[in-house]
Amino acid sequence: MSPSVFANLGHVLRSRDPSVEQRRARRDLVDMVSHISAQGHSHAAQIINISILGLMCRSDAPLTPGTRVSIWLPVVQDYGADIRWVQDGRIGMEFAEPITGHVYDAMLTLIPPRPTVW
Repeated sequence: MSPSVFANLGHVLRSRDPSVEQRRARRDLVDMVSHISAQGHSHAAQIINISILGLMCRSDAPLTPGTRVSIWLPVVQDYGADIRWVQDGRIGMEFAEPITGHVYDAMLTLIPPRPTVW
């Protein structure tokens, strides 16, 4: 089959995942144990992906959208964030302030990447 057949398939992949088009920052897949502090309690969290603007984690924490929390991250320590969504044990949060590029890069060197098996 001609290579030109596959040359312009990027639009097909994007159309299957419309959320990709809505993201404001690149997400990095990670696998890090952390904790969320909220309303005087600490909750275990497994960070799944992260960007300069926020992260997604798995946690049994009884949190609701709109709650202000702090999440422990390397370099920045307890970092402020707002819960944006909660679904089936997953929590999406947006940082109160974006993490600057050089600090984010330093932080990523200390966070284990998530192994992918495709």
